[in-house]
Amino acid sequence: MRLQHFEHKLRPFFQDLLSEKAFSALYSLARPKAIKALENFTPSKGIINQTHSIKLFDNLNFRNDLGNAAGFDKDGSLLPFNYKIGAGFSVVGTVLNKKHSGNLYKNYGMTSNMWTPLTHSDSALNSLGLPSLGIDHTLDNIKKFCDRFQPKNFPIGLSIMGHPAEEGQKKHDGVLQCIEKAKDEVDFFEINESCPNVSHHDSDLGELQIRLQSIHEARKSVQKTTPVFIKMGKIPDARGLLELLLKENIEGLVALNTQTDYPTFKKLLHQKDHKLFDYYTGNYKGGMSGKIIREHSLSTIKNLNEINSTLPKKIELIHVGGISNPEDVKQSRNYCELREWYTCFMSALGSQEWENIYSNMTAT
Repeated sequence: MRLQHFEHKLRPFFQDLLSEKAFSALYSLARPKAIKALENFTPSKGIINQTHSIKLFDNLNFRNDLGNAAGFDKDGSLLPFNYKIGAGFSVVGTVLNKKHSGNLYKNYGMTSNMWTPLTHSDSALNSLGLPSLGIDHTLDNIKKFCDRFQPKNFPIGLSIMGHPAEEGQKKHDGVLQCIEKAKDEVDFFEINESCPNVSHHDSDLGELQIRLQSIHEARKSVQKTTPVFIKMGKIPDARGLLELLLKENIEGLVALNTQTDYPTFKKLLHQKDHKLFDYYTGNYKGGMSGKIIREHSLSTIKNLNEINSTLPKKIELIHVGGISNPEDVKQSRNYCELREWYTCFMSALGSQEWENIYSNMTAT
């Protein structure tokens, strides 16, 4: 049994024993070290997992239809892990045009980006604020991975957002810089229009159109057309958004990112998570992820699929949010070709044999 399995079993006891401040501080400090440790993973058996392999855009071959979402591997250092564990694809980032510390908080004399599991609800809250080592460092890791492993049927996506410390055109120029640098190194882009932990307007279609137009212009000079997906957290006008993406030649829509409607989602939490939820959101705000947003995410992707079927050209839909078991994957397949997970994937690492996670999730 791996160390992560012991920790996963003990986690509910830690949450019940420690104060809300101590528990969230403990897991915020431990999270980077736990993720770093995954770099040393060596599977006990060869893992390929070609179940439900698909092909998109004539040149992207996915060995299966479930991949790791942005946020898990922020700088490409976990690409070997994602590849060896059997993911169908991996989204690296969110990456910025230059370094950023993210949102830093001090607890017990130590500084960290804040994250906490909501143990009894198989969910989480994060206020990380896009920590990033920058595009150059990330691309170096991607190149090293590709040179070493020569990956087959394992597309690499790059999640990009404007730097939180910048505003207006300068902020958007950072996105374009990342696209220009990475256009020959990754298989698709995922433009993050939805981070709840930085200042950004993710529901204004007018502002979004201006940004998408400049992305489209930047791609015209590129011989290799790298697909661009847009990731959203809120979609108040689903038809308007899909029609805009179609107009601006955007290939895909990723839905949904973490959520911030605390009154609505608190009602879905296990009662034992309420005190931690209130403490964390009161002090750090943050986005909610995991099983708590499952139904909202699934109903959103279902609605998008219905509208998508009426458009003259299909926008590729990528489902993310609350996917935790094979039945979730099976339901998601009714509405889209690809799906991503992160919070529930981390739970799976603590409760399942790693070599079987992806084969179990995609076999149905």
